[in-house]
Parts: sequence; structure tokens; C-alpha cells
Amino acid sequence: MKKLLISTFIALSFSTAVSAVDQNKNINAHKDFRGEALVVEGQESWYRELRLDDWVSLGLPQADIDGVLENVKGSGKLRDEANLDAPGFWTYEFSKQAEIVFDRALKHSFLVSSTKEAEKVANEFQKASVLWMIASYPNLHQANELAALDKSVTAYIKAAMMRGENVERVHMPLSDSLVYPTTITGLLHLPKGVEKAPVILWTGGVDKTLVEHRSQFMEALNKGFAVLTFDIPGAGLNTNIVMELGKEDQAHQAALAYAKSDGRLDKKRIGALSSSGGGIPLMEFAFKQKELKAVVARCAVVDGVLTKPFLFPKLPLMTAQSFGQRVGADIHDLSSYGDITIPLSLKTKGYFDGKPRMETPLLVINTSGDMVASPEDMKKTAALSSSSEIKFFGDDGHCPDGKAAEQAIVSFLTRNI
Repeated sequence: MKKLLISTFIALSFSTAVSAVDQNKNINAHKDFRGEALVVEGQESWYRELRLDDWVSLGLPQADIDGVLENVKGSGKLRDEANLDAPGFWTYEFSKQAEIVFDRALKHSFLVSSTKEAEKVANEFQKASVLWMIASYPNLHQANELAALDKSVTAYIKAAMMRGENVERVHMPLSDSLVYPTTITGLLHLPKGVEKAPVILWTGGVDKTLVEHRSQFMEALNKGFAVLTFDIPGAGLNTNIVMELGKEDQAHQAALAYAKSDGRLDKKRIGALSSSGGGIPLMEFAFKQKELKAVVARCAVVDGVLTKPFLFPKLPLMTAQSFGQRVGADIHDLSSYGDITIPLSLKTKGYFDGKPRMETPLLVINTSGDMVASPEDMKKTAALSSSSEIKFFGDDGHCPDGKAAEQAIVSFLTRNI
């Protein structure tokens, strides 16, 4: 059933701002990309994909989201496409509300006298983290977006501390940045009571940041795994680099080097998971690092749209521009993407010849109707390991959601790491 999660007021208030043609193109692109069931009412008027279910699941009530959306007036046909650091614009309005919630939580954190009170304060810090995360979205390298995501990480860690969890921000140097060291920001989640914990290197894709994965890996954390979350090149807080040909996996390599150097982690039991636009970095990484115990390619973009750049204009504009930012393309000229994306494809590199490139256990998982990471691409990706599994959950949309898919991932990692 189609989700009707955005208020009728908001949908009506913006419906007259966009021409019928623009609305149809925008909404159809979102439906094709995510699947019609996941597209919310009013999406045709917004540049950003309104992932209301995701944001609510992260701990932010629907009413809080709607309250901020009402204040986003913006300018232009799609009210949130421009993003000035000023009242009425996306990042400003979500950041303003985040500051209010964070300050309130900080004040109450000094008065906590029970576990119940600590949990309430943790929930408030979590709300602030999500508000700042939304403020940073879709992370097009604007200064106000990056400042918001940095604050989201701070609030995320404070929420974890109030829950009694062990989470810390870590800085992972890039191996080829010796003169002017560049680091990758990560969040290390440590399990309780485990020495030398096995570790999962965990990344999202084009617009899923390092603070958004907790619900997906909590079962693994509770089973004694450490989880190190970080962003793919050009995404989130990892904006010093982009996904560059020949250096696609440099962020993963930095994370691996860190995991091996931290005495609290078992350097002989390391696995990796990446989603969506993290597919190319993940697979290049896995080919080189034979000691990995398990690899999960979740809705991995490894060819498809990369060698069919005419598809980029058919994607939601936010998605196309976000991906372009990750690979160093001109995001205002979608027709130029192919010059960069075609060489990055695993097909272009000759990997799709049916010959395995590794023996590492590999799980390839997606929906069966993904327009950018097709079932055919998933099968060819699975063939890259002599020890692979392939699973499909759901009939359409990009990336598998739901408990069944999460359970399949955790089960695979548990068996193999």
C-alpha cells in the first residue's frame, strides 16, 4: 500500500509551485527508482527524496519532521532544490530544530538519576542526530551540510553514551597522504565484554551516511561483532576524495588498516559490507584483500547505469547529482557522466567474464526489480567469488529493506567471520 506519511497540508501548499510536466517527471523518476510503494504523497514537489519511514525508524517522530518541512519555503520549482544557509532553506531549518533538541538533551543529561531518565535523554540526543543528518542530506559538499553532519555524529555518540554503548569517532589515515595527511572519519561500535572482537567494515552508498546503519547491525553487535561505519569516497564526511579510477577502494583500505592497528579488534576476523554506490569500492577492495572472511554486496551498483549513462537523467535529480558528486563529475551536466562512470564499471574492466576473482565468501543481495543494480548484474557479481550466495527480497525499488533481508545479512556474516 502506498505510504501516505506526509501531511496533506504540506502536499497541497507546494502543489501549485511546480508545473504538471515537472511534477510528473519528478514523481515518475522517484517511483521507478525506489518503487511506488515507498514514494510518499507530495514527493513530486520536492527535490530531495522524502524518506519518511527511514527517518522515523531512526527515532524521529513524524510530527517533528512535518513541523520542519512546513518551514522549508526555498525557491524555484522544487522548493528544496536551492539550499542557502538562510531561513526557509532545508539545511538551515533542520539544523535550527536540531540545535533546540540537542541543547535540551544536554541540559537534562546533567540531571539524570536513573536508567529510565538516561534512556529518555538518549532518545533526545538521537532525535538531534537524525535532524542534523537530514539537514546534511543529500551531502553535495556544501559547507552547511558538512557542518550539520559533523554535529549529527557528535549527537549520535552522546546518545550511545547515555545508553551505555561503546561508540567512538575514529580517524583513519589514507595510505598515500603522507605529506599532508588526509583521514577518513569512522564510527567504531564495540561490543560489550568482548576482547579482540571480530569486526565488520560497514558503508552505505551515495546518500546513506555513517550514522544511519545502527538498526541494521545491532544484532551483529549484540553477538559480539565490532562494527566500523564510514562513508564511501565523496559521500558524508568523506569529501576529501572521490571515487577515482585506480583508487576506488582507498577508503576501505584506510578502514582495514585502522582495524588491524586497533588492539581491541581481531585483525584476523574482518568482513565488509557496502551498499548501492559503494559496490565498486567494495569489490575492488575484496579482490585485493584475500584475508577478508566475508563480503556482502548489498544492492551494489557495479555496472548497469555506469555503462548506460543515458539512464542518469531518468533517475531522481537528487540521486543523479549525488552520484555525480561522489565520482567527481559535473553535476549540472548529466550527459557528461559517462566519461567517468564507464571506466569504473566492473564490466568495462573485464571482470564479467564468468571467472571468479576470489574465494572469499560473498553474499549478493537486492530486490528483483532494481533499475540501477539489476538481477543480471547481481548474478555476474556473485560469479566473482567461488563461494557466493545470491538472495532477492522484494520485487521493485533500489535496495532490499525489511527484517528478512537484515536477518539474511547477519546470518551470513555470523557464519563466515
